[in-house]
Amino acid sequence: MAELFIHAGLNVSSTKLQLVEVFSAPGEVRLENLDEIVFTEPIDFDSDSDTKILLQLQSAYNELLTHKQVKSKKLSFSFPLELFYITQLPYDNTLLHRDMVEEFKWEFSVLYPFLKTDDLIFQYIDIEKNMVFTKNTCLVYAVKRRYLKILNRFCEQNNRILGYVDNVHLSSDRALALSNSFVHQGLRLSIFICKKFLSVILSLDGKTISQKVHKLDSQNDIRQIIEHEITPSQTKKIRKALIQAAYIAGDNVPQTLVDFLIAKTGLTFILFNPFDRLTANNKIKESILYNQRFNSFSSAAGIAYRTA
Repeated sequence: MAELFIHAGLNVSSTKLQLVEVFSAPGEVRLENLDEIVFTEPIDFDSDSDTKILLQLQSAYNELLTHKQVKSKKLSFSFPLELFYITQLPYDNTLLHRDMVEEFKWEFSVLYPFLKTDDLIFQYIDIEKNMVFTKNTCLVYAVKRRYLKILNRFCEQNNRILGYVDNVHLSSDRALALSNSFVHQGLRLSIFICKKFLSVILSLDGKTISQKVHKLDSQNDIRQIIEHEITPSQTKKIRKALIQAAYIAGDNVPQTLVDFLIAKTGLTFILFNPFDRLTANNKIKESILYNQRFNSFSSAAGIAYRTA
């Protein structure tokens, strides 16, 4: 983030809209705006119409603007885990991008037969074989096209440009790069906790190499899922001793849960602060959002920090 720019990140959940806006210049990254609006009624992304979702977003955004104007011309978004379909597949690096996408469509038609693959947008991360995965793989993300159309319409009606779109955990992980707790080298584990889902990401030397999303029946499942994800298997050579750092984020993760996971898993989970290396004005520094709920803004922060 060395160049001069201003960028706004918006995290959209079923219940609220969160905003982080940052200004970057050589030698400084400044937190310009930090806010949160709770929707008048929760969004049901599956059953609500596009028009209703758009109205909910617009109403919350209008309320944000009454507090402080958003200066950024580009708006980037993080969306809930449940809106993304994620799988890890063998990677054939001889295929062209177009052929790769066609291969993904076929794989997804088998994995998710209820989906129309032409209605999906695909992105992927190619992962060369490494200390964890012994074969080249591809981490594939798919999201329904309708959600990107909603965001595009939202940006158009607000005279803004649609920037990046990620799931909440990928966005949150990007915020680590501007945290004092960040460990770049080696194997890194991070988890993101939502009300009904838990996401587990493994990163190696700063690059994501795996993401798994699990449905949560209760928070009692969290420890077992983590233990499963750091247990060796036929496709994954991993040991707890290899993990150099472990991070946790989510919507209002209590310190009691962090302490419980540290005690039960033996991993020192860090409830990181995505703002601890940014400068901010006194008004932001005095807010509860900044002082007490900083970790819950990791997704909005991470998507705001994204430059490519």
